[in-house]
Amino acid sequence: MSAYMWNTFCPTLFGTGAAKETAVQAKKLGMKRVMVCTEHALIEFKVATQVIDVLKDGGLEVFLFDRCQADAPSEICDEGALFVRENKIDGIVAVGGGSTLDTAKAIGIIISQGGNTIADYYGIQEDKHLMKLITLSTTAGTGSEISQWAVIADKETGAKEMPVYKPDMAIVDPVLTYSLPAGPTAATGMDVLAHCMEAITNKNYNPYGYIFGKEGIRLTMKWLPVAVRDLGNAEAREKMSLAANIGGMAISACGCSIGHSFSQTFGAVHHVPHGLGCAWALPATIRYSAKYGKAENILEVADALGLSNSEEKDVQKLSEKIADIITNLMKTLGIKSIRESGYTLQDCLDVAKLFAHDAAFANSPGAPGMDEIKAFITDVFESY
Repeated sequence: MSAYMWNTFCPTLFGTGAAKETAVQAKKLGMKRVMVCTEHALIEFKVATQVIDVLKDGGLEVFLFDRCQADAPSEICDEGALFVRENKIDGIVAVGGGSTLDTAKAIGIIISQGGNTIADYYGIQEDKHLMKLITLSTTAGTGSEISQWAVIADKETGAKEMPVYKPDMAIVDPVLTYSLPAGPTAATGMDVLAHCMEAITNKNYNPYGYIFGKEGIRLTMKWLPVAVRDLGNAEAREKMSLAANIGGMAISACGCSIGHSFSQTFGAVHHVPHGLGCAWALPATIRYSAKYGKAENILEVADALGLSNSEEKDVQKLSEKIADIITNLMKTLGIKSIRESGYTLQDCLDVAKLFAHDAAFANSPGAPGMDEIKAFITDVFESY
């Protein structure tokens, strides 16, 4: 048997009401002057304020940075680092979706490395970790609260870059997801499914990632429709928060694949929500993986979907069944297709040249050249 490595990257406090422990955990990490890194909308909707109140009640000095935006723009990361220095911050508490948490990671990198701009640290492993970071996710999707990667939209090139910074503590409280509307709940939930399926079907086998990936698939298939249909269902919110977190574990062990390359390149150009791009690409990703990857990986996904006793033994045909399940799920969730969202096949094909620069692309099965990339993108467009 080969040797494998896995790492959960940071301790995780999980459960309904866990955010009430934020001040306690911040103090354990030595924080006194805390920057709350969040989005302005989460202040308006009284989501991030729940955490701010806990920190203040715990005796911590709080400085609010609510400039975070979708796609984690590099210039906002740089602004955040300046804010930290101006206010002599000794710890960051990030409250938000994946882009907010990624922004906080980027700020941590800049401060720890002593630089001024995140552009200097793309694709670089951290060698100093001076800024403590606690992450609290307000969506059940990216798993960014426990992962080491930050996905940053570069101001100059528009491309998405991936510097590395590990959170010191993740706090996953489903209560923080309660106000998320149906559309974002559906899209972020599809990101969970994409993480889990891509982790299993890319070329990086890791038994740890596969265990989490399969359980994440099961949880998402059962609970995502409930969470979208009944936004106030506390059990569904908790199960999806768990699925998102272990989906983050799966990609931490195995990485993502060509489906994320589509989402990240198309999203960078057209500013499409990440989970939506992942959803559109997932049926084609499964078919692509069945064609170029290992048959046993598709069988693992089929097993997680309850198809292990299927009479269909041809892996390519089995991948079609899996793709049908995914597209039916998207219809149930009310997710619009690429066409319905106003994009053409040419819009999609235009990002083909950007795939090779995307970090997830190297994990894709086979050795896809431009012809395979364009065929994949065409399948993405035609799948749903």
